[in-house]
Amino acid sequence: MMNMEIPDPFANFVARKERRSNGFIYDWFAGEWSMNCGCCGQLICAPTKKTIIRTRLYHTRNECLNGY
Repeated sequence: MMNMEIPDPFANFVARKERRSNGFIYDWFAGEWSMNCGCCGQLICAPTKKTIIRTRLYHTRNECLNGY
């Protein structure tokens, strides 16, 4: 049986982009980045990738691990 589905180029682009993003997931419809904290599992959201990196660092250093 042959698969006659045409691959979606947008889905392939999103999959490649998310593979390089180190746990960050970009929501195209909401226009924001999100991720789950590796330590506590809390959802972290931010409008830009730079902001989510800063938020993740602040969260893990000050809130989640209590100032390691």
